[in-house]
Amino acid sequence: MTENPLHKFFQAKSMAIFGASVSKDKPGFVIAENFINNFNGKTILVNPKGGEILGHPVFKSLEEVEDTVEAAIIIVPAKYVPAAMEDCAKKGVKSVTIISGGFKEIGEEGIKLQQRIDTIAKEHDIRIIGPNCIGLFYPKRGLDMVFLPEEKLKRPTEGGISILSQSGAFGSAFLDVMGSLGKGNYLSKFISFGNASDINEADILEYFGEDPETKVILIYLEGFKNGRKFIETARKVSLKKPIIAIKANRTEAGAQAVASHTASLAANDDVTDALFKEAGIIRAYTWDDLFDCMKAFNSTLLPNGNQVIVITDGGGAGVMASDAIGMLGLELADLSPEIEKKMKEDLPPYFSVANPIDLTGSATAKEYLYALEQTINDPAVDAITYIIIPTPPAINVKELMDGLKPYAKTINKTVTFCAIGGEEAAYIREELEQMNFPFFPTPARAVYAIDKLAEYADYLRTHGQKLPVIREIPK
Repeated sequence: MTENPLHKFFQAKSMAIFGASVSKDKPGFVIAENFINNFNGKTILVNPKGGEILGHPVFKSLEEVEDTVEAAIIIVPAKYVPAAMEDCAKKGVKSVTIISGGFKEIGEEGIKLQQRIDTIAKEHDIRIIGPNCIGLFYPKRGLDMVFLPEEKLKRPTEGGISILSQSGAFGSAFLDVMGSLGKGNYLSKFISFGNASDINEADILEYFGEDPETKVILIYLEGFKNGRKFIETARKVSLKKPIIAIKANRTEAGAQAVASHTASLAANDDVTDALFKEAGIIRAYTWDDLFDCMKAFNSTLLPNGNQVIVITDGGGAGVMASDAIGMLGLELADLSPEIEKKMKEDLPPYFSVANPIDLTGSATAKEYLYALEQTINDPAVDAITYIIIPTPPAINVKELMDGLKPYAKTINKTVTFCAIGGEEAAYIREELEQMNFPFFPTPARAVYAIDKLAEYADYLRTHGQKLPVIREIPK
């Protein structure tokens, strides 16, 4: 089997940075600092001015470098990129990421420049990511091409989610959000591929599909460089791991924006929708959708069916969740007769044990935990939406969170959480994120996450695949 070219990008033992800069406000400095401080390979700084950066020598060209150079990052003005590519070719560099913009996306002049770098690459068997991108981020090796300083963008730490994004800005913002959640242990690998003059979305999806460190794949696309291969690859990958994708550029206005962004070709949105569904891709339409799917697929099990129970201490929240269940095509579960009988006997008579289970404003932490325990053990329940309104005086949220901690390692059922309110709701969210439980700000979004999990579970069952039975706990 031919090795995917992306393996050499992520596993390179030496990295040359063209355009390394002494100016702290320039991307060339940020990337140099990222590699000097974190990369577990050899960092080689290149700038015609020479000198040093953070105590590391700056070479005027790769000809001055005696050691082998496996990969390079180019972040110089577009007109100087062909010369940097020639320098790479002479040194035998085979993997190049071009961060610089000013190519196909700006029109005729940029198209000619991109054709020049493509010609050099083909003549010397060089693979390219970009141009017009923010490149790669791989926290396990400290490989960080993101040119936004850490005080501006909080980097996520090692996890099982890999991201491919056509938009650098969208991708970097999502990284920042991931880094701010709980312990931040979300990311396996990130690729921003920009104009995709060479390596494209299909190549990246194929690599993530083969990568044992990748458990969940998130995608932001504006168009397809190789749509046929992308869908063919997705059909295979989706049977092994979930793919959640936003396909932007759905309207005429979006198409006009894309034309000046990454120079990508659009596809009919109805066709895209049908192809995604057939290939097992979970389609997200908004930032919130993608975020909610990311949380759910990273943090809970797939449901065995579509029977959902709602637990809450607020009747209105229960109604909102029930409406969402109905609108999304899920079903309100009926408790098993023996479980229902036991709960009626053990709980106060003014609690409603029908679905939604309404513990009322008199609920204590102990009763909340009891309701969860019973529904987890009920074979008639496939998934649970656990909604907490922390304002009533009887509920001690710290006691409730402490009581949930043992479930973080033992729970064997799909569960999504929601807390509605201010300061105490924020505390609940932080505690649940530390436990790697999926938390959502509204009942409808907590139910939406279950719907997407159920959609993927149905797809796997339809294609003869067994569902995972163990919830993976990140480090």
